[in-house]
Amino acid sequence: MSNLPRIDRLVEILVKKGLEHIMIGPSSDMEYLTKIAPIIDERFKVLVISKNGKNFAIAPQICKDEFEEELLPDIPVYLWGDDTGPVAAIDMAFGEHGLSDATVALNDGIRAIDVLSMQKKYQLKLVDGDELVSILRRAKSPEEIERQKAVGALADEVLCEIENFIRPGLREYDIWLKLRDEFERRGGGKISGVFASGPNGAMPHYTKYDRVIEKNDLMVVDFGGTYRGYRSDTTRTFVIGEPTEEQRKVYEVVLKAQKAGEAFVKPGIRACDLDRTVRGVIEEAGYGSYFTHRTGHGIGIIAHEPPYITATETTTLQEGMTFSIEPGIYLPGKFGVRIENCVVVTKDGCEAFTHYPRELRVI
Repeated sequence: MSNLPRIDRLVEILVKKGLEHIMIGPSSDMEYLTKIAPIIDERFKVLVISKNGKNFAIAPQICKDEFEEELLPDIPVYLWGDDTGPVAAIDMAFGEHGLSDATVALNDGIRAIDVLSMQKKYQLKLVDGDELVSILRRAKSPEEIERQKAVGALADEVLCEIENFIRPGLREYDIWLKLRDEFERRGGGKISGVFASGPNGAMPHYTKYDRVIEKNDLMVVDFGGTYRGYRSDTTRTFVIGEPTEEQRKVYEVVLKAQKAGEAFVKPGIRACDLDRTVRGVIEEAGYGSYFTHRTGHGIGIIAHEPPYITATETTTLQEGMTFSIEPGIYLPGKFGVRIENCVVVTKDGCEAFTHYPRELRVI
């Protein structure tokens, strides 16, 4: 047994899947399992979890304290220095733990250049292990859900400040700065997002932020930040001045689709059926070709993780899964509208983490 309960659960999955080992590089998986979040660079560092429970890590000397603080005493760390390189540490670790000729699953934090050299030297049989930690991460614990509620509540507070701040003459970048400052002032961090006014709103992942906001613009504010280790993700679309008939019509279609998605969620439905429900509302209104992205994505310690709410994702939603529902319509050269809540699947439906009004806000 490990002193890290999530690792024990991963061992159970390895046994169930008939796999010997999984090798995890610097990634959100490593952070989820151990709280270790090392700098991602060229230095070789891995965590190896084995079905026999004899787990170990390999890390550069400069990461010694971070690894040993979280992993010792039951998970040995094989250290190497910049003056010698990792080869001797890998040889020792693999030899003592019997990884030669072994079947090893890999997560997406392992560099291909490292994989190729190890595969040849140790005659490893490599398999895709991307889904193994994902199995643990998809359904959140009560503590994780409370943290996501907390970061959602913080996002609501910041949106109230942003609504009072937006006005013609500001740059999109000014909105980003204000949102970042308000989020950090409340203890949050790692802000990212889309701040797009007027025709820029028709680009779902617009990132230049250089346009000056004008009267009668629609303004898409899509942002996420970290608080207590978990991410938020929220989108609201504001109108600066009275909306045109077309702007109001498109907004109401997106709002109807987003509400339909939340109403459809319950344990046992498939992710693709949720996507179909949301997308169907927009298609029925004649805007199907202008909804150009998936309905949503899972969220947790990072902004995008399984389950993904797409037309091809057959994952069955379970109580405790958390993900976004974020339909949009994007009219090139004119404007865009997106409305997003992140939700958690409950016993008989879902609960949103953000409660800022979804109805059109006129500034």
